This record gives sequence, C-alpha cells and structure tokens, in this order.
Amino acid sequence: MKGWLVGGWVVALTFGAANAAQARPHHDGFTGDLGIGLSLMLFPVHSVSVCEGSFGCVESDTKSTQSKWGLAPLSLSLGAFVSPKVALLVRVSGTSYFSDGKQIGHNFYGAIAEVWPIDELYLSGGIGFALYGANPLFNGGSGSSTSGWALDFRVGAALAQGTNHDFTLSLEAIPGFYDGDVVNGVALVGAWKWY
Repeated sequence: MKGWLVGGWVVALTFGAANAAQARPHHDGFTGDLGIGLSLMLFPVHSVSVCEGSFGCVESDTKSTQSKWGLAPLSLSLGAFVSPKVALLVRVSGTSYFSDGKQIGHNFYGAIAEVWPIDELYLSGGIGFALYGANPLFNGGSGSSTSGWALDFRVGAALAQGTNHDFTLSLEAIPGFYDGDVVNGVALVGAWKWY
C-alpha cells in the first residue's frame, strides 16, 4: 500500500513539474497589458485668506496636501521585448478621485522600460507627459486640465502565469510635476498581460 502512495506522489510531482515547465512565459516579441484598479491621490490644495489690518488688505496663500481614494482607470501598455528579461513599452495610466460628481484625474502618457529579474516578478520605470484635472468624459464635456511631466514606477507579480498570458497584480507610483505643484498617485492594479 505504501508503494502505491509513494508512486502516486512521484507521478503527481512529475506531472506538476512538467506542467510548470510548460507554463513558463514566452518573453519574446510583442507584449502589453490592460489593467484597472484602486488608487490613492495626494494633491496640493491652495487657499487664499484675506484679512484687513491697519495697513490695508493683506492676502496670504497657503498650500496644504490632501489625499483621496479613488479609481485607477484603464491602463494600457504596448511594446516589445528587446531581450527575454527586458521590454520597452509606451504606457497610458493614471489615478483619479471623485468630487462633487466630477472625476479628477492625474494621467501619465510616456515610455517605460520593464525588467523581469525572474518569471514571476517585474519592475518598470519611465518618464512622460502628464495631465491633471477634470475628466471631460464624465463631466458633461467640460473640464480643465493642467499639463506637466511625470514619472511612472511599478513593481508587479505574475499570479496566474501561462505561456502567452498572465494575470498580474502591481503597485504603481506616479509622481507628477505641474508648474511648482506635485501630485502623487499610487495605484494597486490588476492587469491582463500578454506576450
């Protein structure tokens, strides 16, 4: 009886190892990902206070930082592997929050490099154009945005890996720089990745 159990375990482990070897990702050629998630935005709030004194009107501008939870809208990366461990891509991503029925977004449009030190983990970083402001698609066609530049950093894990597809979970940070103001977006993104 013990021989059957040992033999069964050997067969199961051999079959599992063969499937694991077969499911290794094919990091070659065209690649990309499509994701959505939750976000946290930290953004500056300017307030102007006016007080009257014996020398006339005095104005003071104070700046504080506010944070809001929201949605990391659809993100998209498209590019190609230049080696089995490195891919170069263009990426569109962002963070947002809702206020008074309006969606306020902090969006990144740029180029990134993605590095896979092991098959189950990737790191990426890049630089690009940034927009911060009300989303016109959700605000009745009106919305004003401020342009600037931003960085994009991600660390992600492949959770359901196949030869040509993955489901990944990543943590993304997007610091944006807008005419003296800094907006920080952090997102937890679930994505379908293909190779």
